[in-house]
Amino acid sequence: MLRKKSFPVLVFVVALTACGGDVAGPKEGVHDHGGADSFNVSLVAEDVIADVTVDPTRVGSVIIHMEFSPPGGKLQQVDSVTGNLIPADSSLSTLVLWFEKSGINHFHYEVTVPTPGEWTLDFDAVLSDGTAALYTTKVDFES
Repeated sequence: MLRKKSFPVLVFVVALTACGGDVAGPKEGVHDHGGADSFNVSLVAEDVIADVTVDPTRVGSVIIHMEFSPPGGKLQQVDSVTGNLIPADSSLSTLVLWFEKSGINHFHYEVTVPTPGEWTLDFDAVLSDGTAALYTTKVDFES
């Protein structure tokens, strides 16, 4: 009888230990994307956190991922994200970004960066309640 009672406790302890290993690991999401040449940043506007990854930070095809954590978490939806990639050289054109929704509060966009240098990434996230959050950051692209 003692064995029957201790067996469920042992299973519970093993299950709890296994779950604890997953919780202590790195956050899954946007910052799991990209290699050694990617750019990662967390930005805050209107109390909404935007985790952004630009991968790779080289001239050519680039994917920009972003995941938002608004007040209330995943319950508060980000409806749309639009933005610009603005070159430091004013003789070059600004690249307009229309992000696609790829999950709950997760967006991405693929763009071709034509020249190296420091570019400004700015974007607006519109929440379901109509609140707009504006973000901006500098990203250096290499040849």
